[in-house]
Amino acid sequence: MRNLWTRSTDALSRSLDPNEREAVFGDFAELGMTDQRAMRSVLGLVLRRQLRLWKQWEPWFALVAIIVPVCPLLAALSTELGQGIFPKAWMWLHHGIFYETGVSPAALLVAFFIQAIALITWSWTSTFALGSLSRRTSWVNGTLFFVMCLTLGVHRWLFSFGLLWSTPWAWLLLMVKFLVVLIPAYCGLRQSAKSLNLRIRWMVPLTAWTVTMGVLAFWTRGWGQAAIDNWSHGSSALTLLQLAQRADVWEAMVSHLLTAAVLTGPILYMLAINTFLHRQSRIRRG
Repeated sequence: MRNLWTRSTDALSRSLDPNEREAVFGDFAELGMTDQRAMRSVLGLVLRRQLRLWKQWEPWFALVAIIVPVCPLLAALSTELGQGIFPKAWMWLHHGIFYETGVSPAALLVAFFIQAIALITWSWTSTFALGSLSRRTSWVNGTLFFVMCLTLGVHRWLFSFGLLWSTPWAWLLLMVKFLVVLIPAYCGLRQSAKSLNLRIRWMVPLTAWTVTMGVLAFWTRGWGQAAIDNWSHGSSALTLLQLAQRADVWEAMVSHLLTAAVLTGPILYMLAINTFLHRQSRIRRG
């Protein structure tokens, strides 16, 4: 139990400034506080500091502009990605046949990787922007981000799999969510704490990559309707080249522009604000 109190105290104290953290632990040593009392003192100090920080606009902006709109979308898209794997894997492993969707197996594999990479990119850039906008409250906002991404959509796969909960398949969606959302989000949050000085030269390609993957990911979401239309005429499964040549697939992407804008918004905002600050710095030096 003593080790638990010590670890809790150490974890809470990391949100304090290094000098303040050193002074606090020095006071604990002089006063001879017990581990439990020290943890309570650090918890009270951290809460007071956090309440003071939330009087500023940055944490609230990060909450309203990133966490509230982005987390439900990431949760829904990752759940949909995991649910798309289940019937294909089940049919192949148990019956040795491919689950027909009207799209060729190679094209479906490309779509899966595009959507997975897009989710990884959105998760990383969202928490990177989150940590950069509210550095001293990033652990609070970061916790909210992870909780919302993990819990939103849980009711969907919890009841969808029903009796399969006791089998490995029931954990498929949770694993997908961790791989494409939660782990990249954690990496983005950690990177934001290290990148105190953001540089435009790597922000531009990162933004271009995010936009490109978003366009491709939402392009693949229009394949389903195209496959149904193609099947209604008795044609064979659509290949990747055929899908790229169909205008209706690209037109269907327009309906997802708002979702794409929300998911790409954090990195676009970071690029815009840092470009502005960079120009202001050059003006001052000039």
